Amino acid sequence: MSANAAGTSLRTLVLALVEEVLRAGPVTAEDSFYDFGGSSLQAMRVCVRVQKETGIEIIPEALLDSDSLGAFADAVVARAADG
Repeated sequence: MSANAAGTSLRTLVLALVEEVLRAGPVTAEDSFYDFGGSSLQAMRVCVRVQKETGIEIIPEALLDSDSLGAFADAVVARAADG
């Protein structure tokens, strides 16, 4: 699998995890976490799920400070690339 395909797959997984934690859907990359009433507790849950499913550690502030869910997913992909 190419690095681009892996990043796209990871991005899709992150969006699915956000959707699952928020019990909302469907979510898109353009949506804001706050569009779904996202809270700091839910941001923590999303980050725990991301780590559990992928092994990538990311802090809740990365989600809380992102303009969109796609930007958060991109931050996760970038974190994965940093190793």
